Amino acid sequence: MKMVIFILVWMVITVTNNKAQSRWSFELHGGDAYNVPLPLAIRQQGYPEIKLTARYYTEAFELPIYYDVRICHWQEDKSWELEFIHHKLYLENTPPEVQKFNVSHGFNMIFLNRGIQIKSFRYHAGAGIVLAHPESTVRGSEFEYSTDETDWGYFLSGPAIQMAVSRPFYLGNRFYINAEAKTTAGYGSIRIAQGNADVYNIAFHLLLGLGMDFK
Repeated sequence: MKMVIFILVWMVITVTNNKAQSRWSFELHGGDAYNVPLPLAIRQQGYPEIKLTARYYTEAFELPIYYDVRICHWQEDKSWELEFIHHKLYLENTPPEVQKFNVSHGFNMIFLNRGIQIKSFRYHAGAGIVLAHPESTVRGSEFEYSTDETDWGYFLSGPAIQMAVSRPFYLGNRFYINAEAKTTAGYGSIRIAQGNADVYNIAFHLLLGLGMDFK
């Protein structure tokens, strides 16, 4: 959270120092993702390590739904961007020891991006963090959260990177429909009962949403 606040303050300072030909834009997307099968290692105290090639599905249109939010500050044809992706992982090929392994309230990724517009297309590249909300039951032990009302079950879990290309279709001077394809790669050390899991995720995303310019 401190990192997000720092980035927002930095973006505001950038705007005040670079007013010429600058604008803000805001985008809200829905979409879906394909997750590449990758290694998963689950370590639980007192038991052998579980290793497998994990296949995840996303259930993008089931609550809590998949979404993507991006705020951009444009200086002519280049932008600095803060982006949040609510990505979801459900382990499909659970071994006998694992009754449930989900990161369904979010294998969330927060990115600081650099963007550039070339003709009608926008290209984005970013780096950031994984903010995970895990739910799991391993060998009958359910991962439980704190009873503290301020603990929402989110954990800073690891790094992430992305690359994307988008195409805005303007409906006037301000509003546009945005179509986007992106690839994300992230790692999370995910908590389970009496242990943790190494989760690697590479995903290909297709997005469609609404954008708005603030000049």
